Amino acid sequence: MKLQKKISRYFITVSLIVFILSSIASYFVLKNLVLDEVNETLIAEKNDLILQLKKEKKLQNVLNNHTSRLEIRIIENGEKVNEQFKDTLINIGEKGEGIPFRQLKLSEMINGKNYLITLRRSLIEREDLITGISVMTVFIFFLIIVGLNLINYYGEKKWWKPFYKTLNQLSGFRLEQKKKLNLQPSQIDEFNILNKTLNNMAEKLQEDYQNLKEFSENASHEMQTPLAIIRSKLDVMIQEKSLSEKQFNLISSIYQAVNRLTKLNQSMNLLTKIENREFSQKENVSISELIKSQLNNLEFLISDKGLNVEKNIEENISLNINSFIVETLISNLLINAVKHNIQSGDFKIELNKIQLKISNTGKPLHTSPEKLFERFKKDSQTSDSPGLGLSIVKKICEQEGYNISYKYEDKLHKIEIHFN
Repeated sequence: MKLQKKISRYFITVSLIVFILSSIASYFVLKNLVLDEVNETLIAEKNDLILQLKKEKKLQNVLNNHTSRLEIRIIENGEKVNEQFKDTLINIGEKGEGIPFRQLKLSEMINGKNYLITLRRSLIEREDLITGISVMTVFIFFLIIVGLNLINYYGEKKWWKPFYKTLNQLSGFRLEQKKKLNLQPSQIDEFNILNKTLNNMAEKLQEDYQNLKEFSENASHEMQTPLAIIRSKLDVMIQEKSLSEKQFNLISSIYQAVNRLTKLNQSMNLLTKIENREFSQKENVSISELIKSQLNNLEFLISDKGLNVEKNIEENISLNINSFIVETLISNLLINAVKHNIQSGDFKIELNKIQLKISNTGKPLHTSPEKLFERFKKDSQTSDSPGLGLSIVKKICEQEGYNISYKYEDKLHKIEIHFN
């Protein structure tokens, strides 16, 4: 959900709650104010009525000066009625429709007579006033909500346009490209601060990336020369006839260590280039033919181990991918399946438009299959492999959007790659 919509949703929800509570409170406040006003009017009429009763000797004269909302009758002198305010309904008209009234009832001793006085004031005008105010309040609130939503709707398109433009530029930004981010200024200060910060950060990241890339390439290149010299010197030394068996074993151990270091350097260099997306040029590569070619290259190793090879390879299966990358992917998988297989073991390859599946017999795993995709993770520490083969495969699959899984079941190592 977009931030603006989420803010609008919370705003509307809170506004509704506040409006409902404030409407209820306003209704009762208005009603109390109206009742207080009516009560004061009734008290003023009562006081005026008492003055008239004291002056007029005839009760009928007093009644003639007031409307039908007044009732006066003489009660026993001992009876006392305190001032009582209450709401009541009085049927008025032919249909006898009940009209709300506010009533004041009390007793008063005047000129030796005990009068029971009942005064009433109609509340219908006040009820209409309260209803009108309530309706107007609801209408105004509705207009406010509609207006705010229209502002949010058009504001999202206009005011947030620089923000979405920044997002689009960020989504297309690549560290390996030398093109600068160059986010343009807008009329909103916060977005200008954001763009300026992102521009500086992108520039610093590109600079660090180029420095790291140059360092990795230089380090890898500079290591090749001394390693090649060491290997050539060891080749000469190991051919000396005067070497004792102990010396020969020591030199052989050094030679193996140098070979391992050379493989490690090559693998790390390749992994770095893959992570840096240096193999961006793509083409349609026939995976079917590539697998067959790789199997032919491994025929000697397969025959030497006496492997039982089962191939189920569909024809004309192609992928849009860098040729070197896919060769590395297939080569690593096939070499691992042959190298880590057992004598006279099984080796099965399945390929279709959806997936590539490679299964082979081998020793049971002593670690989780997922960990073998991590760098320098090996099931056996005695292996001469640097432990980067499956890491390279995993990285290629991640960058190409393929799903890869590795599991060991039924005494078979199974690697599946699902093409998207």
